[in-house]
Amino acid sequence: MALQGEDRQAMVEAIDQLCGKIVTDEYSARLDREARYPHEVMDALAEAGWATLPLPESGAGARDLVLVHETLARHNLVIGQAYFSMWVLGAEAFHRLGTPQQKAEWFERIKAGARVAFALTEPASGSDAAAVRTSAVRDGDDFVVNGSKVFITGAAVSDVIITAVRTSNEGPKHDGITLLLIDPAAKGVEVRKIDKMGLKGIDLCEVFFSGARIPASAVLGPVDGGWGGVTPGLAKERMLLAALSVGALRDVLERCLDYAQVRTAFGKPIAGHQFIADKLVEMRVAIESASALTLRAADLVDEGDPTAADVAAMAKLVATRAYVSATREAVQIFGGYGFSDEYPVSRHYRDCKYLEIGGGTSEIQKIVIARSMGIRL
Repeated sequence: MALQGEDRQAMVEAIDQLCGKIVTDEYSARLDREARYPHEVMDALAEAGWATLPLPESGAGARDLVLVHETLARHNLVIGQAYFSMWVLGAEAFHRLGTPQQKAEWFERIKAGARVAFALTEPASGSDAAAVRTSAVRDGDDFVVNGSKVFITGAAVSDVIITAVRTSNEGPKHDGITLLLIDPAAKGVEVRKIDKMGLKGIDLCEVFFSGARIPASAVLGPVDGGWGGVTPGLAKERMLLAALSVGALRDVLERCLDYAQVRTAFGKPIAGHQFIADKLVEMRVAIESASALTLRAADLVDEGDPTAADVAAMAKLVATRAYVSATREAVQIFGGYGFSDEYPVSRHYRDCKYLEIGGGTSEIQKIVIARSMGIRL
């Protein structure tokens, strides 16, 4: 199911206009400078009803969500990342795994702007996401949780953290994983922000569990079957990270075009010099190819096609690589100004790298693609 024609265009235009009223260059610079979550924009999106789009009742499909993420990221990558990390991931998890009571509670809370973080990665696991060591031992009506997570997006501003824990050591490592709904303010839970070079407006955190008692009613999905609840969402996650890259890349190209047409050197705008024109053309071609691949992945997700995961991996690989490359060229086009914080391209240069790492590194995407070609690695 998906929105159609005029409804889809109206959605994009409404979100674009809402962001345009709040997200100025000064606002974005302040978020970056102060490492502050974009509460104003996210609250405005929730108030206008856009937090409901990831929920099944909205009727929005994968293609619709791609367009939303592109639109948000074109204004500010942090906002697009917050929308994805704090609303989409949580809504997906509750939709697939929640009990009727959990769905009723958390769908209403997400509509109102509640923030849901997702904690999977651990200090010793990295890309080997299933190597979960954080333990949860049953004790009466509770699970007692000990261990730690790292690189958890938005944990410091979240209302709940969906946390992957190990409840059994029997069988393969993908077995014995359970998802728990953990209140970040609960006793025995400590959240620490990690200083980082980019995407400063949305935190990455370490989360420590020391004897935290979590009620058994907070289990999301089957006990010992949590990994099966994580993997179905990977295609959509990679598709939407690709969409964020495309949206941010559009902003980079727009800024480079504007600057190159007014900045002069050797008696004419620098856009008229072949080396600069070549960079701009490469950005345009990269946007078109990455966008087409991302939309193809979205259509396959909507159709339930089993190849969606492979195409989404390609889309993420191509789009994130294109965005990283474009920011490097953007700084080159702006010259010394690009190296200063006066122009937003320097922020893009710092922000972009995260997308080649989060949601599965580029190397992981290549493994997924290789396996789809029958290559066993």
